Amino acid sequence: MPKRVDHQQRKREIAEALHGIAAVRGLQAVTLRAVAAEAGISMNLVQYYFPTKEELLRFGWQRIVELGAERAGKGVAPALETGDERAIMRAYLLGVLPTDERGRMLCAVQIAYLAVDVTRRSLDPGQEALLPHLVRALAEQLRQAQDRGRIQADLDPRLEADALATMAGGLLTGMLVRAYDTPQATAVVDYRLGQLFSRPRR
Repeated sequence: MPKRVDHQQRKREIAEALHGIAAVRGLQAVTLRAVAAEAGISMNLVQYYFPTKEELLRFGWQRIVELGAERAGKGVAPALETGDERAIMRAYLLGVLPTDERGRMLCAVQIAYLAVDVTRRSLDPGQEALLPHLVRALAEQLRQAQDRGRIQADLDPRLEADALATMAGGLLTGMLVRAYDTPQATAVVDYRLGQLFSRPRR
């Protein structure tokens, strides 16, 4: 009986090879031939799944989004069970940071894609930005905290969420260049959340 091939798994393995190249050398170094060599398979097989480099890059980004959500979800899920907005926001913010080698690789690939978008001054139509997802999640928790009187009623949840997400982006980059380690980045997140949740109620 012929061996059954899991085509989706094969595509994920090819994307993993793309990520390995992009994390170290940037997307400019990504070619179908280079990805085939990295994955240890033939170029014909890569082309079977991804006839063009653009299709491969698009799928590679989709995998980054999926993997990032999976990693963040491990911390967010238990926080959601507590119903504590501060804990949930902390989990969201820490979930986007590169706190281990796997996280560093995934974040480095995100930066590689961002660098290409900056160069061409536009986002690929098939590439949905990650930041709006984080902003929406944080803003929702801030609104709930306002409803419960846990933070000031006159704060703008969307602007506060934007500020927090921007802070997380800065910490992410800082951690990639070793300007911050995990304890330092965590301390910054906790300090900022402490400010939000310790202000006098109105």
